[in-house]
Order: sequence, then C-alpha cells, then structure tokens
Amino acid sequence: MLATIRDVFSTGGPRSREDAIRKVGAALGYQRIGHRIRASLNRDIQTAVRRGILGNTAGQLSLLCRHIVQYEPDHLIAMLLAAMGGTWWTRDDAITAAARHLGFRRTGKKIQDAFRSAIRTALRRGLLERDGSQYIRRSRPR
Repeated sequence: MLATIRDVFSTGGPRSREDAIRKVGAALGYQRIGHRIRASLNRDIQTAVRRGILGNTAGQLSLLCRHIVQYEPDHLIAMLLAAMGGTWWTRDDAITAAARHLGFRRTGKKIQDAFRSAIRTALRRGLLERDGSQYIRRSRPR
C-alpha cells in the first residue's frame, strides 16, 4: 500500500486529501470509493505521513523525499527500528523490511548503502545489538 502511495505521489504536485484518496484508489483498481474504502485509504495516507513518506503542508499532501539520500540519518534509524520489531534479522532482510516500511519497492545500491550506514550508527549508539556479523535486533531496555 505504501509503495502505491509513493508511486501515486511521485508524479504531480501537492494534492488535497480527497484527491489523494481518489488517485490511490484508482491506482489500486477501485472504480468506486465507498465509505469503508475511503476510511481505509485515509488511514493508509495518515500512516504515510507519520512515516515520513508524505508531507502535509496546509492540507496539501506531497511526497516528502523522493530519494533515500534525502532522508535524515536519524529518520532512517527510526524507520529501521520500527520495521524490525524485536526479533533477530539478517542485515539484508532488515534493510529490505525498512525500505518497504518507507514505501520503496526495490532495494537498490543507494537504499542498501543508506541503511547499512544507519545500521552501523545504530550499533554504535547501542540501539541495535548484533550476534556475529550478520544478525541484528533492537537492543532490549536495561
């Protein structure tokens, strides 16, 4: 869903929430948008705003960052931690999960490099712990 929202907003400028709901619904193949679908799409748009995929300025929604390199490192770390939960992940799987969490469909070199840097920083800060060279998880509170 978030990847579809990112795709819809990758073209065109800012749009109203109502226009965004119609465009995302059309991209998902809905010909009509009833109150249940509207509520679901509205929640998905709110999620996109909370995760930093979309920005909401004066009621106009737009893509906040088109490319991974435009995100602040601290935001990438927060999204990585949110996507991981509390289980052990391989670094590659954690990168893929975090990229999907931000609405990216693919994990190319730039996305991998950005999240590898976020992983290294999170390990140094004690936000992640590792088991060997490949497995990481969120640090447990002490």
